Amino acid sequence: MPRIRIAPAQELALMLQCEGVKGWIGEYRFHNIRLWRFDFAWPGALLAVEVDGGNQMVRRSRRTGKPVVVGRHTKDSDLAKLNAAAILGWRVMRFSPQMVRSGEALTTIKEALGVKP
Repeated sequence: MPRIRIAPAQELALMLQCEGVKGWIGEYRFHNIRLWRFDFAWPGALLAVEVDGGNQMVRRSRRTGKPVVVGRHTKDSDLAKLNAAAILGWRVMRFSPQMVRSGEALTTIKEALGVKP
């Protein structure tokens, strides 16, 4: 039987639902000028979660042959987003796809929210 693969953010959303973790909003826009969004946010707790992944795609430049980051994110834009969130008082947690799959992301989020195991 073939394995069904889902995106790590979708997997985390399912985990949160199955564990009864409530109050989160997906793709929450936290900045009105830059239109930045968090993958998951608990606005009342000023807690945000980002599932990293697609921003590390690299290709070779045709002109120079050097590696170039591609995709919608770059390291500088991610850092600017995190800095703006910190100025606004947000705690931002970042997880890799492996951290989601292993359950570490869910455990850490529950701890940050004070949810009993």
